[in-house]
Amino acid sequence: MSGVVDVTVVIPTRSRPASVTNAVRSALDQTRPPREVIVVVDGPDPETVSSLEGLADDRLRIICHEASRGAGAARNTGINAAHGHFLAFLDDDDEWLPGKLAHQMDILERANDPDHVVVSCQGRWEDGRDSVIWPTRAPRPDEQIAEYLFVRRSAGEGVLATPTLLLSTELAKAHPFPEHLATHEEWDWLLDLQLAGVRPLVVMEPLVVVDAKTGRNSLSSGDKWRASLAWGLARAKDLGPRAFSAFVLNETARTAVGSRAGALPYLAIGVVGLTGHARPLDLGRFWLRPAVLGMRRIRRR
Repeated sequence: MSGVVDVTVVIPTRSRPASVTNAVRSALDQTRPPREVIVVVDGPDPETVSSLEGLADDRLRIICHEASRGAGAARNTGINAAHGHFLAFLDDDDEWLPGKLAHQMDILERANDPDHVVVSCQGRWEDGRDSVIWPTRAPRPDEQIAEYLFVRRSAGEGVLATPTLLLSTELAKAHPFPEHLATHEEWDWLLDLQLAGVRPLVVMEPLVVVDAKTGRNSLSSGDKWRASLAWGLARAKDLGPRAFSAFVLNETARTAVGSRAGALPYLAIGVVGLTGHARPLDLGRFWLRPAVLGMRRIRRR
């Protein structure tokens, strides 16, 4: 396939001149290249601007925030400036493989209602030591986004990573990213799409390389599990009882153990998780998780 597609690519960045330049190249060098790539530099960053200007490509637009406002605000700035009919996201430390847009546009163009679907794909998640391909399955017909994301049988079964997503620009403008959340802003945005009747479609081929190294979240470890639990409670109705329990017993509990929150907070998380519709699988994982992670720490010593 060849020919420019009517897609705007939005990339938020800050203080990563080399990696964001590589990300932009991966978007511009698609077999079906996008109409434009918008990089939103989140705060004063002359080194990044200079590196991007060195690409000298008319399809590249650079927008600079006067002060840092966060990734959600940077994405919203890019969305509002987009000229393409469709919009795709890419993070500054990730890369697209050359056929990413071609494969996704083929799916989108054949969809019954292309303005009410979000198209994702598998990603190759690399942490510097290992590499995994996620998600391991596509969404089932009429499966809700929350159920796909959280009601899993195994790790990586349901994943909609932001740098894999393609959707209509009109839909993205109608549902901006939240700018007030300390964590889970991308899941929050996906839940808003679910409420708008959006269906997820996934190309079951790894078309994105995702940087999965740890240490990218600036939220302090003491607050992270609390912020996670607060988000789950605030969106419990939208998650639905099964997805709510699965989220709390897996995502929030994993965060609490990772930050060594202690036994009492962990038990409190379990109690909250039981207020939904908890699957035996999620309960079993919840009770076994501290022991399993403890054994992993011992082996690393």
